[in-house]
Amino acid sequence: MHVTDLRGVPALLRSTTALGAAGVLLALSGCSSGSPAGEADGSGTMTTGTLTVGSDLTYPPYAYLDGKTPAGFDPDISRALAGASGLKAAFVDTRFEQLIAGLGTGHFDVIASDLYITDARKKQVDFIPYFTTGNSIVVKTSGGYRPAVVTDLCGKSVAVIKGGQIVEKLRGEASKQCAAKGGKAVDVREFGTDPEGTQALLSGQVDAQVTDGAVAKAAADRTGGRLTISSKALIYPVQSGLAVKRGDTALNKTLTTALDKLRKNGTYAKLLKKYNLGRAEGS
Repeated sequence: MHVTDLRGVPALLRSTTALGAAGVLLALSGCSSGSPAGEADGSGTMTTGTLTVGSDLTYPPYAYLDGKTPAGFDPDISRALAGASGLKAAFVDTRFEQLIAGLGTGHFDVIASDLYITDARKKQVDFIPYFTTGNSIVVKTSGGYRPAVVTDLCGKSVAVIKGGQIVEKLRGEASKQCAAKGGKAVDVREFGTDPEGTQALLSGQVDAQVTDGAVAKAAADRTGGRLTISSKALIYPVQSGLAVKRGDTALNKTLTTALDKLRKNGTYAKLLKKYNLGRAEGS
């Protein structure tokens, strides 16, 4: 998998350094050997003039590769945030479950990858809320199984993305509801990427897939009617946040200020409308 940068920035260099077992591509476009940006321009980025973004580029419509170019909501808003801060954006393609670890070890400045804000994650990173989303249930159109709520998943095998908040929700809260009704727990099957979970559903390895609502819609559209969204409302609505290292006040201020600029100039509203997402609370 190749990653390229944006708007005339030199092609991203690939690193053979793996992050955990994921095999991450390290995007270092626009890097220089100058002094740390925190000293040079106050932005808080690792490299002067560059906002390095960690994102799982297998997760349409939030983040994916359009040919060799990062595309989707997260790359779009990352570019806009970088531009509003006088920076250029570069992307590090990282599997979802490795994102927080990658941030902690300095592989990138910020995570922009539909990362849900949870109490557990707040202990690991500092969040800047930037939109609201939730989950949907996806099933094969050809079958008669139409789960509308999480308790309809009791005893069923369900594909989810590895490391996502939905794993805890289905194994914990939903399965407890199942037990209270005399049913079996949800059989949660974790996959490294959402497309892998979708393929497992299409091939009959699982009964359903639970994923982000916008991702579910994109999957249903992409499969030409072979999949359908059976839930009628978003499940476990939650805010997603840009994540920076805990205590990184300089970069937090840079991104918060940039996001405020995008709200005022209309870019934020246009991107939310384009991807059918809700505003972050307080926006």
